Amino acid sequence: MAKDGFQFEDNSKQVKQEFHNVSEEGMLAALLLVEGQAKALARVRTGEMRDKIDHKVTSNGSEIMGRVGSPNEHAIYNEFGTGEFAENGAGRKGGWVYQDPSGEWFFTWGMEPRPFLRPAFRATKKQVQELLATHYKSTFGGK
Repeated sequence: MAKDGFQFEDNSKQVKQEFHNVSEEGMLAALLLVEGQAKALARVRTGEMRDKIDHKVTSNGSEIMGRVGSPNEHAIYNEFGTGEFAENGAGRKGGWVYQDPSGEWFFTWGMEPRPFLRPAFRATKKQVQELLATHYKSTFGGK
């Protein structure tokens, strides 16, 4: 019923849906930016780890989440290091031997960290914030 010549119209569902859509688009753009930086920073010997770095956007209807990572089994060892060199002293101490696929044996103390995911996020953080602000401003207006 109109009061004083005004009638209330509830557009909250449409606004929430538009907000969700813009958030998802912004998240995708941000993840592509971080993914590109991570690929640029990744250690490359064969290119396999770098080539498997990817992004994923998920939504449960009310919350949008994103991640950049690599399913490559060596990615975590590159990011945090191994053995004596692992970050925070979390690696195996005293060294170890291993056999490579050709059958040759090697001794190692481990590998120093060569992080690429965390530095990629840090390097793009300001750009991500600006990118998301631009997405929201272009849709909803504002300063």
